[in-house]
Amino acid sequence: MTNLKKILLFSLLVTVAVSPLITKVNATDGQWQPTVSSATWEYDLYRVERLSFGGKAVQGPFKQGDGVFVTQQAKSCVKASTCKQVDLTLLKNGSALPVSSLSSYGAQDNRFVYFIPSTDKNFWGTVYEYLPETGLIQTLASIERKANELNFEASTVDGSRIYTSILHKEEKTGAVKSKLSMFDYKSTLRFDDFTWNLNVPWQEVADVRNGVVLAKFQFDGGNKQLALVDTATRKVQEIPGTWTEPPGDLVNAHFLSDGSIQYFQNFRLYSFNPTVDTKPKEHGGATLNWFVDAKSAAKVVGDRMAYVSSDNTLYVSDTNGVANFGKALNGRFALSADTISYQSMDGYISYTFSTKNWKNLHYRVTDTYEDISVGIDGKGDIWYENATSGKTVNMGFGSEPMLTDREHAVWKGADGNVYEATFSSLLDLGTASVKAVKALNTNAVYIINGSQMWKIPDPTTYFTWFHSWSEVTTVSPQTLKAYMDKSTFMGDALFAPGTRVKSMADTRVYVIGTDRQLHWIISETVADSIYGSAWNRGIIEVRPERLWNYQTGGNIQSNKDIQVI
Repeated sequence: MTNLKKILLFSLLVTVAVSPLITKVNATDGQWQPTVSSATWEYDLYRVERLSFGGKAVQGPFKQGDGVFVTQQAKSCVKASTCKQVDLTLLKNGSALPVSSLSSYGAQDNRFVYFIPSTDKNFWGTVYEYLPETGLIQTLASIERKANELNFEASTVDGSRIYTSILHKEEKTGAVKSKLSMFDYKSTLRFDDFTWNLNVPWQEVADVRNGVVLAKFQFDGGNKQLALVDTATRKVQEIPGTWTEPPGDLVNAHFLSDGSIQYFQNFRLYSFNPTVDTKPKEHGGATLNWFVDAKSAAKVVGDRMAYVSSDNTLYVSDTNGVANFGKALNGRFALSADTISYQSMDGYISYTFSTKNWKNLHYRVTDTYEDISVGIDGKGDIWYENATSGKTVNMGFGSEPMLTDREHAVWKGADGNVYEATFSSLLDLGTASVKAVKALNTNAVYIINGSQMWKIPDPTTYFTWFHSWSEVTTVSPQTLKAYMDKSTFMGDALFAPGTRVKSMADTRVYVIGTDRQLHWIISETVADSIYGSAWNRGIIEVRPERLWNYQTGGNIQSNKDIQVI
């Protein structure tokens, strides 16, 4: 849901040997295969499975960039108490991809990059990138061992370039210093220690933009400072005002699209544009929450950064400045490319930046994918919502659900197990903008969708559109007349899209599409693949003449046919 740039910390001695041939493989040590479940629950519009990962304790699920995964202590660990390697299982489309013995992983510019150590004494390992769109693993660079390097401190990616911070021992003086290096894994271009003239023991790559590195230096005595390093010219521009004495720190430093940077110095937000500013600007005195990890208190997506202060006030900053969004209860929020969602003092809300619209919700959004949202309410119930069809589903109980793709969500259950929900394509059928109204002096109920209006002929039809009578809005007779005057009256309402119907005189079961046509489900096998083993429940049986109001559309031969009707 976010693409907060996170630095990869490798506790290994490495340098990068770039191969001119970049390969893509389906897995490091396995192929995608269906997830294994220890229990399954079938419902009309979704299925829930308790996933099994071979008996070892599971951490997660986690989301880095667009990669969703769980981790376990690596099977290769000899001494479990000191081993830091993990086995990781990626999840997508109801399938799992195992990757063994990772020593580090992280999201960099929404790219999920990880490192696997090697058993070859001449190499420390390989850097890989997971490509969630295709489910492929791409090899970025092999890691070659060199005698004078002591530790690989950090790495980040920008385009086809890998930027690293490496501790090494100088041959002549024996001094231990840090160097920043750049490697282009497509062209094999290499800048080795482009900060060679800086006499500092430790350097970290915080962010990279157009070949300019935002670096964080730590000097003897623990003082820290930010600087901009141009990899082409090797020029270093110290950012004024960022000299920070211990125990202070500089965190969450990142570039914006206009070339300016933002960062927190001792928990206060500053911005600096190197082309126009002579010194950094402080923004309103708002402070980052010092009670939690800085990466949890702030999230970055594009030019926007959302963060909470020590009293859980939510702020959003971008190139235009900083806005106060009020209290975010428990300091939790979800930031996507165009929305921010959180629980305020008045309930669960979501704000869309492009339209400047607020929306009240009955749950706190934790993740989004296209028009699908998942979240959790105050009772711990897990929710799914389809913004296109307007349909919602209560999927179970747990914490912090996340979407692996449009059809699947995973979360940690109250029992410590990981659960996965598979959503039926039928949830796409419907119209989010439909509303029900009635006048004070009548019982007649109408549904309105855009500029069209229908009358509900009976309760059976109504309950294919809505869950309860409480969803009917009662208006004055004058207001109802105004609706009728500006709408095209379409007669009696038909059953809602997604409704399964059959004639009393025929065994054929149809589903009504968004095209308002009847689509025959050709067999029990097809019905079972779409609805599960309880496919024959909830079917509305009507007199034959009731179906004369519908035209006949294409047959349903697979789950994919549901998505296009």
